[in-house]
Amino acid sequence: MNRFSLADKTLRLLAAQVNLNGTFHHSCNFKNTNLPLIFVMQVERSSSGTLFTIDTADEKHSLTVYDPDKDTHLVLADFIESIATGRMDTAEPATPRVRAESVDLGQPLDANQQEQLHQLVRLGGSLKLDVGLDEAVSLAVHRTQSRKGITAILVAGDCCSRTQCFTAYGDDKHSFNRLLQSLNHLVASAAPAALAA
Repeated sequence: MNRFSLADKTLRLLAAQVNLNGTFHHSCNFKNTNLPLIFVMQVERSSSGTLFTIDTADEKHSLTVYDPDKDTHLVLADFIESIATGRMDTAEPATPRVRAESVDLGQPLDANQQEQLHQLVRLGGSLKLDVGLDEAVSLAVHRTQSRKGITAILVAGDCCSRTQCFTAYGDDKHSFNRLLQSLNHLVASAAPAALAA
């Protein structure tokens, strides 16, 4: 049986949405197929647990998580993947999830984007990255001349943009880590606002 796997962008959205109350519409593709899954997810949080209701075109499924933790979005992702695969009727246990490093560590970048970021730190320049928000994040990096380091400007959004600017002195590894940390903070601050809109 084919194992559908949600894309990292969808996992990042779920990670933010499990902490909110409301109804969220998803149209997502799986990593290993071109078939889209369109569903509506309703989140109802209470003091005793969180109820997730997934509505697809002709099915409705619900899942209650009583002890939410930082991996609740992964439990929810397994549930959604089971619906897509058709395991909900057979009660076949899900195969163990291989956790995406970018989601577990709170890093919004995949390996290719991290390499682009390394290149940006080494050479300077500008870059637009899709990190799961409605709009891409723009980065501009200038290599400092007086001391080894970078000056960076990060912008998320256009109309109500969130901006970070900093200078970090040190080797390329230190500069990359500082840039990645700032990007993570920017995405974390912009994600709740984007999801609420």
